[in-house]
Amino acid sequence: MGIELEYGEVSAVDYVTCRIRVRLDDRDGVESFWLNVPQRNTQATQRRPLMPELNEQVAVLLDADGVGGVYLGGIYSTAEPPPVVDENTDYVRFSDGTVSTYDRAVGVMTLDCVGELLLKCGRNITVEAGEPVVVKAPSATLDIPQVTLNGNLQVNGDVSVNGNINATGTVLDVGGNSNHHSH
Repeated sequence: MGIELEYGEVSAVDYVTCRIRVRLDDRDGVESFWLNVPQRNTQATQRRPLMPELNEQVAVLLDADGVGGVYLGGIYSTAEPPPVVDENTDYVRFSDGTVSTYDRAVGVMTLDCVGELLLKCGRNITVEAGEPVVVKAPSATLDIPQVTLNGNLQVNGDVSVNGNINATGTVLDVGGNSNHHSH
């Protein structure tokens, strides 16, 4: 009994057991038995990538009788070509429109998330950049008990303070007036 490489479309997905069924092109659309979807890690380190989607073109290895087998992966075709053909770009587009790319030729990683992005860390987070950092948003809130700024602060706009201002140096306005003058 040999093993055969076959192609078809995903006809059913079992997310709990990480298995799929496939309509087999070379067997007149006959549906396979449940086929395991290999995972990268399943013990102490565990990973659960997204499962193949219904009607996705796939390649499978099957026993000659089609009973046992395993899913190999999705297959692009002329009807559904790869979304990116640049050999230097790693690209993931999720069904909701979120896109993650890395272009190794120029060293640029991009995450374009259509929903929220949550970053959690049980210890320190350090952000280092060799060039200026730009953050664009309609507003921002820092919910931090203590902020220390090492360097100069330039504010282009109004400043509102709900609390005291303590300064250890001279406070001057553009005209050179200090807080130590009398009227």
